[in-house]
Amino acid sequence: MKFAAVVFLAGLIVSLSSPSPTVAQAPRIERLEIIQSGFLTVRRTGATMAAPGSAAGVIVEADHERFLPEPPADAARVGTIFGVKFRVIGEPRNAVVNLRAIWRIPPPGITNPKTENTYRRDLTEFPVAIGEDRIRAFGFDEPWEIVRGIWTLELWQGDRKLLEQNFVIR
Repeated sequence: MKFAAVVFLAGLIVSLSSPSPTVAQAPRIERLEIIQSGFLTVRRTGATMAAPGSAAGVIVEADHERFLPEPPADAARVGTIFGVKFRVIGEPRNAVVNLRAIWRIPPPGITNPKTENTYRRDLTEFPVAIGEDRIRAFGFDEPWEIVRGIWTLELWQGDRKLLEQNFVIR
């Protein structure tokens, strides 16, 4: 199950310097800066969002994340959560852009028993505001989601890969 930090965005561009029409700068992400990465705990807010490209079909919203100082001795268990906290660097600040998260799942992949679909990747798209900190994480909520090996998170904007991070599940 994927987790997303709850974010409230509000933006309004007002030009006070000139009465003539102005063209707003097109949003551009320069890079994603990793703030923290690893295993973490979160508080689930109870809210979910549909995520048709994901194995579970939903993203669980969470907050109060706390990264663990050491990886768990046995990460291959229900309750394990791993991910990345990152900052969106670019211009103009607070402009909203869409990113795509791809979790690459080690072989043989995970099979959702409700749909009988097997996934080797878990894909979601989500909005971010330039300048904000965000978290993308994956949590093992069900035994069928657990696969030992190297899990890889990739974050993309269009055809540009902005971040790649590996997690070893033992």
